[in-house]
Amino acid sequence: MPRQRSPVVWLVLGAIALQLGHQFEHVVQMIQMHVDGQPPAFAHGLIGRLDLEWVHFGLTVTIALVALIILANWSRNPFAWLLMPLALWHLAEHSVILITYLRTGITGTPGILAHGGLLNGPLARPDLHFLYNAAILLLLIGVWAWQRRRPRVKGSDFRRNRMARVLAGGVSLGLAAALSLLVLSGARGARWLDEGVSLQQALNAAPAGSVLHLRPGLYAGPVLIRRPVTLFGPATIVAGTDRPAITIAASGVNLADLNVMGGETGILVTRVSSVRLENLRVVGAARRGIDISQASVQLHRCQVGDLVSPFAWGIGVVNSMGRAPTTIEDCAITGGQEGIVSHASTVFIRGNDVRATALRAISVTEMSQGDVDDNRVEQAVGTGLYCGDHSVCNLRGNTVRGTKALADTPVTWGAGYAAIVLYGADAYFERNDFQQAAVPGIGVFVDSAISSRPLVMSMD
Repeated sequence: MPRQRSPVVWLVLGAIALQLGHQFEHVVQMIQMHVDGQPPAFAHGLIGRLDLEWVHFGLTVTIALVALIILANWSRNPFAWLLMPLALWHLAEHSVILITYLRTGITGTPGILAHGGLLNGPLARPDLHFLYNAAILLLLIGVWAWQRRRPRVKGSDFRRNRMARVLAGGVSLGLAAALSLLVLSGARGARWLDEGVSLQQALNAAPAGSVLHLRPGLYAGPVLIRRPVTLFGPATIVAGTDRPAITIAASGVNLADLNVMGGETGILVTRVSSVRLENLRVVGAARRGIDISQASVQLHRCQVGDLVSPFAWGIGVVNSMGRAPTTIEDCAITGGQEGIVSHASTVFIRGNDVRATALRAISVTEMSQGDVDDNRVEQAVGTGLYCGDHSVCNLRGNTVRGTKALADTPVTWGAGYAAIVLYGADAYFERNDFQQAAVPGIGVFVDSAISSRPLVMSMD
């Protein structure tokens, strides 16, 4: 009779299949980053909707449990002894990442060993976790191959594996205790703003790296952030029109789940790097909704509207060349002279909605370089997508509808084109959908050119 496979064998084969799918996503992510030149914030793999901290944590928990079961049953398998510590370390990485997400609402943080993490290693998080998952996949395959070649051992495996079972059980208890301590330490690191203390006073007193939770309600601005801290709502910060409502003047600052009302600028980020802004709503700013000046920011999921000045910008990135690229993703901008604009900066602009702008909806100009992908522009006046002034642009998968001409303008490039390339700029177009524009086609003027292949963005 053919020998029946044990349940552990089927468990290992299932884990290999699961890890193969997971590793394929990481391979696609590596291609997106290192071949297509996308920044880590935009490299979500093939199924981007599954690039969630809970999904990663669940997968690593599953593999860690499988590793413990394998060791408890196959203690003579040398690959099992290598798999268990790596799987547990990988789980520790994602535990720190998940706890940070639960404390702050910020996704994509580096964890322990990645660059910028607790131990500040040399590799970015996507590169490091690609190696983690590749090693785990190879060890799972090694476990299965070694066990398959072993002759069947007669008699009970329980006595032979008693030590391994005790070890696996002890490790499981230790893992549960360690995760509990991490959760408790994470809870201690975050605190609510004390009643009767102004937000600025709390920020001045907060040590670097702290997390400050704001209860629902109104908080008076303007606010100046001079240390790497996290502000986490839901809350609303209100300011007058003479100064920015929030000024970020420290690297490593995180804002999440906040409403910002008023201000000369809603949020000003200046002369800093590694700033993360998520789930923000900015309304009623006089000049700029979000102004990024000589800085590098990851901006995800925001709303900007009700701008006061007819010359206002929704989101501006200015004079930030030489820093890491700024990423702007899944934001909705309504009104203003320009929706998203880059001057002398490197930008990645993806998945945004821009509506009812008065001059240009999305603009990459003044010697900028930018990828503008999968955005939606509606009812823009003047120009939908603009690449100008010796800039380098890739414009792919964008939808532009209903572009209208500027009233009484003497210049051709204000005539209502869906896209304009102007003043010595180079642009690459692919898969764009231009509908109901006042002038059909792409306007190319003043020593500009359309490239036949994607243009390479410099990350320096």
